[in-house]
Amino acid sequence: MGSTSDGLLELDNSEAIQLVRQAILFENLELLADLFNVNPWVWNRVDRHGRTPFMLAAHNGKVDSLRTILICSPESLDLCNDRGKTALHMAAESGEIEIIRELVKNGSDPLLTDKDGYCPLELAQKAGHNEAALALIEFIQQENENLDNAHTILISACIEGDLRQVEDILEKFTNKKSTRSVLFNGRSPDDQTVLAIACTNGQIEIVKRLLIFSEHLTVSQNTKDTVIHSAVSSQNVEVLQLCLQVS
Repeated sequence: MGSTSDGLLELDNSEAIQLVRQAILFENLELLADLFNVNPWVWNRVDRHGRTPFMLAAHNGKVDSLRTILICSPESLDLCNDRGKTALHMAAESGEIEIIRELVKNGSDPLLTDKDGYCPLELAQKAGHNEAALALIEFIQQENENLDNAHTILISACIEGDLRQVEDILEKFTNKKSTRSVLFNGRSPDDQTVLAIACTNGQIEIVKRLLIFSEHLTVSQNTKDTVIHSAVSSQNVEVLQLCLQVS
């Protein structure tokens, strides 16, 4: 309920959704939570500007309403409208710095592009919201540093067979598709790939866990060795069998 047959979000001006929008704009949080509980379908309905309730809160800087909706409907976070825009795109367009920080803290992707090819940072810059653009730049830089550190830690965990450390890194850094390739493969052809390291060291449980994801490079960009070579070098038959299934 809430999407048309072609997958687009449904325009809704019903009385229920109008009450939701008013509760958002006036930040009547108790009413807003009640409305979401009674009408759980409202989270993916849009107004004539293509804004879901969550996007409306983001666009208008209503941070308390935003937090309330996120609790009621976590799936609202990175929902895209028919123009490919998320709540973060809309917050960036309107220069809502507090909203931007709240969204990225909760995992909204600052590098996701809309159908015109713009990410939130570019939209903030286009609109002349320099402070909002700076906040996004700082977050992206920090996220890149954290991701590079996570890749290094993950390599070490695969060498040492530290499954708990692997699980911890995967839980923290695999929620965004855009970050998984860097986490697993590094940023350059000279970087070590996590799957190959786990295979080389015969870490069967870690290999099983990693293979849940599809972003692994199975051929080294630098040496051209495959994960099969790595599995053979481990002399672990079970690791080799796993790699043969995905190669």
